[in-house]
Amino acid sequence: MKNGQISQAPFRLKNFFFSESSIKIEPSTKAQSIDISIQPQGLVNESEKTFELELFVNIESKDGLKISIKLIGTFEFKEVVKNENLSNYFFVNAPAIIFPYLRSYISALTALSGSKTIILPPMNMSSLGKQLEENTTRKE
Repeated sequence: MKNGQISQAPFRLKNFFFSESSIKIEPSTKAQSIDISIQPQGLVNESEKTFELELFVNIESKDGLKISIKLIGTFEFKEVVKNENLSNYFFVNAPAIIFPYLRSYISALTALSGSKTIILPPMNMSSLGKQLEENTTRKE
């Protein structure tokens, strides 16, 4: 921040969509804990100045709930980003930016299913950073 000016982030969310979605619910009156797994994957396209983030999400409970979702978010950046900045910009922040959309989608999906609504807790997405870094490719 210079002279009271707020600096803009070097990238922004351009768009997102849910490319795959599957839900299986067995009626249950018991409250069960759910297991959540998230596998991230990324693609840096230097010529288009974009970063595509894919989150493969699986949610399961012992009472028969199974949800599988593939969420794709496209981020655009102002300039070519050096490797050392990727971890700061994309690998940590991109999953955190897109996660609220995933939470909202799962809540709406389960609420409209006639079952009890699943509300995912807020999560610290920084733990996905290393995995996302390993699963990101570059395209020039």
